[in-house]
Amino acid sequence: MHVRSILDEIITHRPAHLTLIDPVKQSPARASEIAENADKFGTDGFLVGGSSGVYQANLSETVDAVKRVSKKPVIFFPGQDKAYSLSFDAMLYLSLLNSRNVKYVIRSQAESALLLKKLNVEVLSTGYIIVSPGMRAGDVGEVDLIRREDIWVANGYAAAAEMLGFNYLYLECGSGSPVTVPPEMVRAVKKTVDMPVIVGGGIRTAGVARQLIAAGADILVTGTVVERHEYKQRLSEIITAVHSA
Repeated sequence: MHVRSILDEIITHRPAHLTLIDPVKQSPARASEIAENADKFGTDGFLVGGSSGVYQANLSETVDAVKRVSKKPVIFFPGQDKAYSLSFDAMLYLSLLNSRNVKYVIRSQAESALLLKKLNVEVLSTGYIIVSPGMRAGDVGEVDLIRREDIWVANGYAAAAEMLGFNYLYLECGSGSPVTVPPEMVRAVKKTVDMPVIVGGGIRTAGVARQLIAAGADILVTGTVVERHEYKQRLSEIITAVHSA
């Protein structure tokens, strides 16, 4: 499975949706149920991972649970933990560009690069930018958060990511954020760069999804929605809004 080709083919025709499943937030059985429903609703793939608390067993069990019920791409969304599963179809190879700690910008990547290369893992090179409020991801990543009104700074990071050769740009407010990346920031960034833009954090309704897609987001990521007991209708509505844009 060549995940980048699959995603890029999708977004040449319409925006894409990825369902984020955090192994810490539910059992593998629950993850399987979420994945089966998300697949039925039309999600284009899955991100599996989280900021902290992920270890080898719960990660591998969650990946296997997702892959049992869906043939869509399953992509590793790495956090600060060292756990990894060989069952992933690809890995978001993230550089947290606005971190104060060089570990999250390049050092962790340098520590894993030779092994990933030897294992022939498909990596999706991604410039990762965290916008206020940042939530746990901002804390763990030691991030100088981009203020929501500071579009000039966001554009600078986006342009740098493009010039450095990343495949994707990921704008994120953090899992569980009460707000999304401002649509006006997404719109400005899309005018600045030609690379695909992923947006995540705080996307809980179809209306918000439509606003971000209208602003130019190529891929939307929803995670908090599926952690709630009654998630099916809302997730279905979000995916439909993304695909019908």
